Amino acid sequence: MRSIWAISRHTLAHCLRMKVAGTFILMLLVALAILPTVMKGDGTLAGRIRTLLAYGTGLTGMLLSIVTLLVSAGVITSDVQGKQIFTVATKPLARWQYVIGRWLGVVIFDLALLGVSGAAIYAFAQHLRLQEALNPQDRRAVETEVFAARRKVGPEPTDIQSLATQRRKRLEEEGRYQEALEAFRLKARGDEQKAKAQLDEQILSDAAAAAQSVSPGGYFQWRFNGVAVAGTELREIGSVIQADEETALVRISASPRLLGRLVFSGPVRVNDVDLRVTRLEKDFFEVEPTVDDLAGGRLAGLAPGDLVEVAADPMIQIAFKASPAVAPQDKLLRSLWELGNPTTGLRYMELRSDPAQTPATLTVSARLVDPNGQMEVRYNNLPDSAGKGTSVTILDGDISVLYRVGSFGGNFVRAMLLIMLQLAFLAAVGVFAGSFLSFPVACLVGLATLPVSMARGFLSQSLQIRPGLGGGMEVLTLIGGWAFRVVRVLLPDFSQTSPSQSLVGGEHISWEFIARLGLLMLIVRAGLVLASACLIFHKRELARVQV
Repeated sequence: MRSIWAISRHTLAHCLRMKVAGTFILMLLVALAILPTVMKGDGTLAGRIRTLLAYGTGLTGMLLSIVTLLVSAGVITSDVQGKQIFTVATKPLARWQYVIGRWLGVVIFDLALLGVSGAAIYAFAQHLRLQEALNPQDRRAVETEVFAARRKVGPEPTDIQSLATQRRKRLEEEGRYQEALEAFRLKARGDEQKAKAQLDEQILSDAAAAAQSVSPGGYFQWRFNGVAVAGTELREIGSVIQADEETALVRISASPRLLGRLVFSGPVRVNDVDLRVTRLEKDFFEVEPTVDDLAGGRLAGLAPGDLVEVAADPMIQIAFKASPAVAPQDKLLRSLWELGNPTTGLRYMELRSDPAQTPATLTVSARLVDPNGQMEVRYNNLPDSAGKGTSVTILDGDISVLYRVGSFGGNFVRAMLLIMLQLAFLAAVGVFAGSFLSFPVACLVGLATLPVSMARGFLSQSLQIRPGLGGGMEVLTLIGGWAFRVVRVLLPDFSQTSPSQSLVGGEHISWEFIARLGLLMLIVRAGLVLASACLIFHKRELARVQV
C-alpha cells in the first residue's frame, strides 16, 4: 500500500506539471467566472441560477472528462517514452502496484480540480441567490424549487391497457373494427398479423391520449402514494399590525424563525384558519382572509396589537404542465384544483390561471397527505376569460408531488460525487489505453469512449431491434443491436452521472443511488478495466534485449 501511495503522489505532481492540464484548468476557471454574467436564462432570478447550475456542472464535467483522459493516457506512456520506466522497474514494485498508483494519482488530481470547480459554482449560485428577484413568485421559485432537495412522486399509473381493451370491444360492437383493420391491411400490403399489431398499437395510443385529456368542464383525478413528508408543524404567537375589513387584508409580525418557514403564495394558518401568504417581508407577512372570516369568523374583530396564533405546516408542491388543444387568446389556462386527505377528509381548493405548456407549481400544506402517504388531487378544466374552453392534456409524466427531504448544499455535494464517479472511470480507461499504446493512440481510444457513453441512452433507443423492417435494414439493425449490447455492458451511461437536471429541478439525489451507481461503475466496470490494464502491463515487454 505504501508503494501505491508513493506512485500516486508522484503521479499527482506529474499531472500538475502537464501543460495540457494547465490549459484546460485555465479554460474551466475562466468559463465559470464568465457564466454568471452572460447567462440570463428566462429573465428571472430562478432562471439565471438554473442556467448557471446546468451549464456550470455540464461544462465542468465535460472539460474535466477530457483532461482526465489526456492526463491518464500520458502518465504511463510518458514514462515508457522517456525511459523512466526502467528506473521504476528496478524498484521492489510490482507492475500492478504501478498501474493502480498511476490511476489513484489521477483520481486524486480530479478530486482536487472538481473540489475547486464545485466550490466556485456553489459560491456563484449563492451570490446570485442574494440578488433581487423579479417578483415574489420568482423569489418563491428560488427558495423552494432551486435551493432545495425534493423527492418526486408520480401518480398511480393509469391502466391504459384496460382502457384500450374497452375501446377495442366498443369498436367491435359498433362494427368499425373490421373497417379499421382493412385500412391497416392495405398499408401493410396484405400482411394480416402486421395490420392487427399496428391497429392495436393505434388503439392503445388513442386510449392513452383520451385518458390524459379532458374537455372543457371535465376533470382529471389522480391518487398519489408514498409521499413521506418530513418536518413538523411550527406554532408561534404573532402580533397584528394591520387588519382592514374593506380590503380583506391582515398584516402580522412574527419571529424570523417562523417567517423563515413561510413562502410567497404558500400555506399558513392564523387562528386555525387556512390562508395563503400574499406578501412576505423580513419582519412581517400579509394574508387576505375572506370577508366572512373577518366579519364573523375566527378572525372577527382583529385590530392592531391583537395577538394571534400562527402555524406553519411542512409544505408539498404539485408540479404540472398543462397543454391545450387550442391556445387561449390570453395564453392562460384556468382551472380549479381540489386536493384532499383521504383519511381525515381535509379538503383544499384553489382557482388558478397558469401559462399554457409551461411548468407550474402549486404549494400546499402537507396536512393534505394522510399518515399512509396518500393524497387525492383533482383538476377541473374551466372556461377562459371569454367564456370559451379548450381540451387540456396533462400526461402522467407531467404531474408529480414533490416534498423536501434535504438541503441544497448536501444535494450539491452528492451531485459532485456523481461527476467524480464518471471521472474515476475515465481515468481507468486512460490508464488502460496507456498501458499498451502510444500517447496519441491512447488519447484517441480514450476520447472515443466519451461520446459513446454520453449518448448511450439515445443509442439504446435508436438500435432497438424492430421486426418487420425487411431486407438488409433488418440485418443491419440486428447486428447493431447485438453490437450495442456489448458496448452497454462495457461502458456506463453518463447521463446517469450528469447532475444538471436534478440540480435545476431541485430534485433529491439519494446516497442509495450514488452507492448503487458507484458499485457498478467503480467496482465492476472500472475494476475490470484496471484489472485488464494490470494484466497487459505485466505481460508487456518494456525493453528488447539484444546480444
